[in-house]
Amino acid sequence: MKTYIVIHHSATQDNRVFRDFDAILREHLARGYRDIGYQWVIELVGGQMVLIPGRNENDVAAGCPGRNVDGIHICCIGNFQEEVPTEELYRFLARLCRDIMTRHPIWEIGGHRDYGATLCPGQYFDMAHLRELVKGDDDLLEDVKVTVKGKEIAGKLIDSKVYVPVRDLVETLNNAVIWDEKDRSVTIK
Repeated sequence: MKTYIVIHHSATQDNRVFRDFDAILREHLARGYRDIGYQWVIELVGGQMVLIPGRNENDVAAGCPGRNVDGIHICCIGNFQEEVPTEELYRFLARLCRDIMTRHPIWEIGGHRDYGATLCPGQYFDMAHLRELVKGDDDLLEDVKVTVKGKEIAGKLIDSKVYVPVRDLVETLNNAVIWDEKDRSVTIK
């Protein structure tokens, strides 16, 4: 049973491309992990917050010993040891946490540093602010259906913007998402 949400930062600058997620995935695979260690990654791409799924929420994470079995791990791309997270990131993350809480009996939301000897998610990441936003009364993520070329895709409405899974959108547009095992990269064709 998942009873914790554990917040991480990548401790790297956000390059504003999907390669940030891919770089973390490559690093984790090189360490011998079978997948990226987190259930979710939040990244700024093209000026928009993007939610990228990693491991299944019910899967054991590989992000924080002692909280991997009972925690859902979220990594925010950025170095919050050196920069202050944006309010947009806090609000996006809070809505994700609240959405997760509709599926799991979460007891606590904490930073990696709350459960292990680390600075993660950085000195400027304000966990108290995040927890207050999670308790707040703004709307939960709203489920929406997006129709692309006659096919419905499940999406989420966040701050009047619609987000859909990248793979679903790309494949609906008759493109393909191709995983290159050799260089551990994703190509959209």
